[in-house]
Amino acid sequence: CTTGSTRAAMPFGISINLFGEKNTEEAQQESAKDLVRAWQRKLRTEARGTERSIREIEREEEKIKKQCKDLASKKGDPKSIQLLAKSLVRSKKAKERLYTSRAVMQSAEAELGSMAATMRLASSMTKSAEVMGQMNSLVQVPEIQESMASMRREMIRAGLVDEIIEESMEGLDAPEMEEEAEEEVDRVLEELAIDASMRMSASRPQAGYAAAGVPAAPAAQLAARTGALATEAG
Repeated sequence: CTTGSTRAAMPFGISINLFGEKNTEEAQQESAKDLVRAWQRKLRTEARGTERSIREIEREEEKIKKQCKDLASKKGDPKSIQLLAKSLVRSKKAKERLYTSRAVMQSAEAELGSMAATMRLASSMTKSAEVMGQMNSLVQVPEIQESMASMRREMIRAGLVDEIIEESMEGLDAPEMEEEAEEEVDRVLEELAIDASMRMSASRPQAGYAAAGVPAAPAAQLAARTGALATEAG
C-alpha cells in the first residue's frame, strides 16, 4: 500500500495537499499564500505587457500623424484623411483604457500582497470585495479580457471572489464609440495643424471627394493597422 498524499492541481503549476500528514492548517496557509503570490506574478506580467502595447500604439500613431499631414499638404483624399483621424481617436481611447487597466492591475497586485502578508491560520483564503471589483473591471477590457477572465475563474474556485453573472460583459458600446470618433475628427485634425478648409473636407468627405489627389487605399490600410492594434493589443 502506498502512503503518498493526494494533491489537487491548481493554476500556475501550484498544487495543494488535500490529504495526508502534511494537510495541516499551516500547510493550507502556505499553499494559499503560494497561490496568491502566483496571481501577483501574473498581474505584474500582464501590466508589463500592457505597457508594451501602449508603446506600440504610440509608434503607430506617429506614423499615422505623418501620413495625415503629408496627405493634407498635398491636398489629398479627404476620405483618407478622415480615416486616419478616426484611427487616431480610437488609438487614444485604447491607450486610455490600457493605462486605466494597468493601474487597476497594480492596485489588485498590491491588495493581494497585503492579503498574503496578513493571512491567518483560521482563515487562509477569505473573500475580498476589493479584488473582486478590480477583476470584474479588468475582464471587460478587450485587450486583456481572456487572461483576466481565466485568473478570475481561478480566484472563484479558490474562494477569493464570488461568481457573478456575465451580463455586464455584453458589448463594448462600439456604435457609440464610432459616433464619438466622428465628432472628434475635426479636433484631431486641428491638433495636427491641418488648415480649416481641409478639415472641413475631411469631416465631410463626400463634399470634397472630387478634390482627391492621392489614392485612398494606402491611408486606409495604415488606419486599419492602427485600429487593429487599438483593439487587439495586449
